[in-house]
Amino acid sequence: MLVVSSALGLALTGSYLYIESSWWADKQVPFHFDDGADLKYALNVDKAGHFMGGIEAADFFSGSMQWAGMNERKSLWYGAFFGSGLQLAIEMKDAYAPYWGFSKWDLAFGSTGSFWPVAQYYNDDLKAVNFKFSYYKRSNIYWELDRQRGKETNKYAWQDDYPNQTYWITFDVNYFAETCCWPDWLNLAIGFGLDDTQYLNEHNTKTGGNNEWYIALDYNIPKMLKKWNSPTGKKVKHWLNYIHFPAPTIRIRPKLEFYPLFL
Repeated sequence: MLVVSSALGLALTGSYLYIESSWWADKQVPFHFDDGADLKYALNVDKAGHFMGGIEAADFFSGSMQWAGMNERKSLWYGAFFGSGLQLAIEMKDAYAPYWGFSKWDLAFGSTGSFWPVAQYYNDDLKAVNFKFSYYKRSNIYWELDRQRGKETNKYAWQDDYPNQTYWITFDVNYFAETCCWPDWLNLAIGFGLDDTQYLNEHNTKTGGNNEWYIALDYNIPKMLKKWNSPTGKKVKHWLNYIHFPAPTIRIRPKLEFYPLFL
């Protein structure tokens, strides 16, 4: 525990020093909290991103610890704390950014995601519920609004391109309902996203827009590829299962629409 705590402390200290000296070296402002737009930005799709990032960070850390010989229970707890520490480091970065600020909500969602694998370990029902991510460039609104602000954004940037991101919660149908013919590799998913109707207000801040909600089929990759059971195969399947692949989908809000395949 001492080694893990020390490593986490060093990582956070290193992140702070890096931010202090270089990240915002030419445009750094004093530490500050978010100015109040926190729960309006991207209509909270960014919160889903922080939650998902927390899950994946914790998974990576705990997997590395299990590879090094730590037992599953301990590694999951340590992974959760490391994942939360990473979320804290991200918020420390934003706390010195001129256009952002330390977000208590981002930290809360990211840390909750970091502890999700721990919750699944102790509750079998939660093992049948998972989270996924998909990205497909359907709209250029993210880049267009940045150009209106006089900012040129890399055309390959995607991390803040929320109108083209969708976050999914998936459910193992066969776990929750007894069925005779539903394939064990086919799940149901609920998707959450943002449409491309945002615009800039008089303060050059993105506003407007609508949340999008979807119901879709989803694939359990490890169960689809059961025969690929080598150690490498298991790892690849595990990480591929964080991606929601194209599937028949119904958008239920803001406008009802059916997609034969939606990513």
